[in-house]
Amino acid sequence: MNSTLTGVVAIYLAQVRAELSDLPPGELEDVLEDVSGHLTEVAAEFEAEPTTAALQERLGTPREYADELRTAAGYPPRTQPVADRDAGRKALRWGLIAATVGPFFVAIGIFAWSHEETLFFGVLGLAVLFGSAYLGVRALRGNDPRIVLETPRGERGAAAIRDLIDQIPPNVRRELVTIGQPVWWVARGAIGGGGFFALFGAGAVTVVGALAGAAVSVWIGRRTQQDPRWLWYVVPLNLVAAVAVPAFLAAAYMGASFGFLNNYGDYSSSGASYTPDGLVLNGMTIGNIYPFDAQGKQVTVRLYDQDGNPIALPRDDCDARFGRVDHSTTSNVFPLKIATPDESGNVSEETCKDSDKASFVPPPAPATTATPTATPSTKPTTPTASARPSVTLTVQPTR
Repeated sequence: MNSTLTGVVAIYLAQVRAELSDLPPGELEDVLEDVSGHLTEVAAEFEAEPTTAALQERLGTPREYADELRTAAGYPPRTQPVADRDAGRKALRWGLIAATVGPFFVAIGIFAWSHEETLFFGVLGLAVLFGSAYLGVRALRGNDPRIVLETPRGERGAAAIRDLIDQIPPNVRRELVTIGQPVWWVARGAIGGGGFFALFGAGAVTVVGALAGAAVSVWIGRRTQQDPRWLWYVVPLNLVAAVAVPAFLAAAYMGASFGFLNNYGDYSSSGASYTPDGLVLNGMTIGNIYPFDAQGKQVTVRLYDQDGNPIALPRDDCDARFGRVDHSTTSNVFPLKIATPDESGNVSEETCKDSDKASFVPPPAPATTATPTATPSTKPTTPTASARPSVTLTVQPTR
């Protein structure tokens, strides 16, 4: 069989071979040798590489062409066993589940906002993907994977894909196969391998994981060309990669906080860090401050920063809650008064009361001792640090 055929002509020849696969091996090769020569002659009649539609208009569909060969050579018509038709339908059904449900859950995990959600949906999606793909391969029952194309749904899907391929100029198709395909193999493997280690915060080995993933991805691509059954795994993984690769690249470029990146890898740009408004302590927003003196008595203070600017927080008293003052009103007098709920746990305008009393008792202040002087003096002295009143500030994080 002539191996120099490429593109649409090579695909057509492969489909004719599938239609004649029930012939004895020796006779099949002889027939295909003649078919290859005929297809080479027909392809030469076109000015450029023929499209699928043009080739089928000239020769008929691969099945029609194969049927003419059978009639001319005196071979009986091909009959597909019922078991093969059932196997094709089941294999295609599991393949569709692997290619839709699995990637759907993985995509939810990629854009989730929490560690737990990403792990849950990611593991669920991969389990559905690989489980369905495995069942699809098992459903083939050792038959040639091309039997799925002999089902009504498979024929329609294959025709739709061929029509899309025909829309691509022949020179672009060749470039996609020779250059684009290896690049895609590397990209999907690098994102998959690096993303796996980023899931567990293993930043030091993320690069190693990306390189290993690229190597495995290239091996899988080569393996798929030799054994079409791998398509049940590769096609769903390609769909996952088609979502993950642009998401990673966009997040790395713009510093977007996708859940998969925001929770497990440091991919955000240095200029895109998020700083919350208000007063923050150890990453938590402060909603109120309760000052206490050295004796544990709550006091009222006014707070300023090192430049004399008020350290103010939004008010949450009855006036602020029910619109009696502007909602953006702040105060630097602490503790702030807070609207307290009534006995039923509600805060209503009629029964609303303000309170600035702390709901806790602060720990005792550290004891201090004053050093006695050797000689009494009648001159006025400046109070020592231990004699000065001290204030303990207790902050209340916003819940």
